[in-house]
Amino acid sequence: MNDNNSILSPDEFNGIFTEYYSDLCCYAYGFVEDMDCCRDIVADAFGHTWENRDKIKLSTVGSFLYSCVKNRCIDHLRHQQAARNYLDQILLIAEADEEIPPEEHRNRLQTMKRIIGELPPKTRFVLEQCYFHNKKYNEVAEILDITPSGVKKHIMKALAILRQNMRTDKEI
Repeated sequence: MNDNNSILSPDEFNGIFTEYYSDLCCYAYGFVEDMDCCRDIVADAFGHTWENRDKIKLSTVGSFLYSCVKNRCIDHLRHQQAARNYLDQILLIAEADEEIPPEEHRNRLQTMKRIIGELPPKTRFVLEQCYFHNKKYNEVAEILDITPSGVKKHIMKALAILRQNMRTDKEI
């Protein structure tokens, strides 16, 4: 093995993968109770580790991996919660509107599409990627070269605009 200040070699990285992969999957499962998702999260963490191998010391690679996995699990859970909240709101509206004729539903859907179309481009892109393409905050953050919390802010902004405009449109 090389010293603690040099870049991880492919052989060292393979050894680290062999040593940590199963344990990291089990660790992730403590957060996200879906083993396929856990495998994806761990694979993403290893990918991130490989991309940053010139900045990571061999002596701290284990803690780095655990931290990456934990952060990715938290991002996944936040995304899932936001999606559930959004779905819950839609279901509440649908239940409250059961007596509304189909034409009114079509009008509301058109209004929602119009509002989404009028969102600032970056906010619209984030909303579409997360909700219509099921991308994780981390994935969208990498595409836009922003932080996952930046993605979350765009989602919150988009949902607030949608709620406000849908309420305003309903009152008219």
